[in-house]
Amino acid sequence: MWLKIGLGIFAILGYYLMAYAIFGNKNKIDDMYIGNSSSLIELILDLTYEFSPTLIRRILLFLLGLICAFIFTMGVILA
Repeated sequence: MWLKIGLGIFAILGYYLMAYAIFGNKNKIDDMYIGNSSSLIELILDLTYEFSPTLIRRILLFLLGLICAFIFTMGVILA
């Protein structure tokens, strides 16, 4: 049961990230801090996010939220 609750919380956070990518303020999206990279793939994605215009950042945030929401929603259904 706790697994489903945890996966459900992460799924809701994915939906929230998708809504933030659509309705978020331009200045807040531009000032968002990425964090540190631990692998080469994360470094490439971080650099792509850092040096891209706001529209591309919104698309990347939306896709990240969509992937998280889909994976964790499927986890809730299958768990």
